[in-house]
Amino acid sequence: MSPRSATPRSTILSLTVSGLTPVLVLVAVFVTFRGHNAPGGGFAGGLIVGIVLVLRYLTDGTEAVRRLPVDPIVVIGAGLLLAVATGAVPLLFGSSFLESAIWKVNLPLIGEVKIVSSALFDLGVFTLVAGVVAAILVALAEADNEARRGETGDPEDGGPLDADPLDDDDRAEADR
Repeated sequence: MSPRSATPRSTILSLTVSGLTPVLVLVAVFVTFRGHNAPGGGFAGGLIVGIVLVLRYLTDGTEAVRRLPVDPIVVIGAGLLLAVATGAVPLLFGSSFLESAIWKVNLPLIGEVKIVSSALFDLGVFTLVAGVVAAILVALAEADNEARRGETGDPEDGGPLDADPLDDDDRAEADR
């Protein structure tokens, strides 16, 4: 077992992150959908979800990344597709790119609710940013796993990272 994988995880950090995760996700959703009327939006909301992913990575290590339910590249593609489609649809109706439409819906017990097409754009940006952070964490986890495999001296992985590239015969020749 390598020294890095033998380090114990903090119980306090783990419990704190587990308690904060649902709260931070709710804050991210609120910030995302509030963004078209006030500061915030998809980028800020996506970064908050990215912070949650980083906290999970710091708490659980590479296991947190391995447990991701979807491939981050698929998430990035879906977010980009939604953002571009939301921006391009107005072109089909003779409007300008990213022009927003507003629909008013009267819901029982709630009253009149405005639905704005820019909220879909914010949702696309939210998804895109969260996917990018997840992809970065996957890359970090893979690099960490590669480094660990190199430390174990597994011949298939090229041996330890600090191994001398010269074998005994080459070293003897270099000493002459």
